[in-house]
Amino acid sequence: MSSDEPSNDRGMVDIVESKRTPKVKPEPEPDYVTVALSTDEGSSTPPPKATRRDATVRNLAIALGILVVPLVAIVALFQPKASDAPAVDPAHVYDTAKAQKAFRVREPQGLSGWKPTVAAYNPAVGGRFTIRVSYSTPDGGYLQLVQSNAAADSLIAGIIDRTAPVGTEQIEGDTWTRYTAREGKENAFVLLEPDVTVVVVGDASADTARTMIRSLQ
Repeated sequence: MSSDEPSNDRGMVDIVESKRTPKVKPEPEPDYVTVALSTDEGSSTPPPKATRRDATVRNLAIALGILVVPLVAIVALFQPKASDAPAVDPAHVYDTAKAQKAFRVREPQGLSGWKPTVAAYNPAVGGRFTIRVSYSTPDGGYLQLVQSNAAADSLIAGIIDRTAPVGTEQIEGDTWTRYTAREGKENAFVLLEPDVTVVVVGDASADTARTMIRSLQ
């Protein structure tokens, strides 16, 4: 090999060194993750923020509550009672029934503070009829006096509860059977005679009902 030719030794060394020296890859930049803080153990989800819609619904509910409570109080205050009903004169009903001479027509006497509010005469076929007269009582309740020569079973079934009688009582020499009525909310006293059925029923106390029965003439 001539000394004038260029030497390839240096080039060979560079190639060998480049093969022996490993290339170093740049380290990737770390990914930063934001973790939400939470006071609830085991949870990392932040609580939802209240929206304007939630606030509107809440305010509407509060406003409705403010309006409804006074309205309920007003309705309860002005709820009509038996004592608020206008008085009627039941004389015509009693006189019409007595004119039939079908049975002994009883009429309350000497009841101070009692006010008749309803009086009705209901004729039926075969000379049968029913009279109903309601009274508001001094204790704020009401009692209805029913007298009829219609079938006793159907008359009573339309008034009392479908339960056994509470008991019997002797009042002014007559045997009255006591029942509950209107799902236990009212008292009912029933007198059965051959030609008439008499019922005293209402939400007044049992003692008030006995007072009416004693006044019947």
